[in-house]
Amino acid sequence: MGNRAYDTVWGAALRSTTVAHRIVHKLSGGRLWRTFPGGVQVIWITSLGRRSGEWRTNPLLAVPDDQHEQAGVWAVTGSNAGQEKVPGWVHNVRAHPQGRMEIDGNIIDVTFEEVYGPDADRLYDLLVDKWSGYRMYKENAQREIPVFRVIPAKL
Repeated sequence: MGNRAYDTVWGAALRSTTVAHRIVHKLSGGRLWRTFPGGVQVIWITSLGRRSGEWRTNPLLAVPDDQHEQAGVWAVTGSNAGQEKVPGWVHNVRAHPQGRMEIDGNIIDVTFEEVYGPDADRLYDLLVDKWSGYRMYKENAQREIPVFRVIPAKL
């Protein structure tokens, strides 16, 4: 069972940050807030809703997976700021792994690939190196935090 106070505080903070990010993104045409404080890259993923059938777009912090054989692969995680609940986009990409990614104004068709074991640990550690809050999220989540690769479609 999660910590209700933690989930309430961090859930509100995450929702506020996401709403602000959406507003700035829309008003600036995606030119502002392409990175988060500290320089970590923000990507926008678009996934098909598993129940609604509607496309959903979410901003996520991401790091490049430079060890992947294909160039342009990014890693993201469904930390949900360490809340007990898994974010909705995770369920969507598990059900429908094809989607889109917007990075620095470029929109690319992608496949979402869930990663497990040592590879997931390596990618999560890369995220922690860029945004130390991920360390706290892992300590507080009381669940396995999913890690995904965002793989551009091959042309």
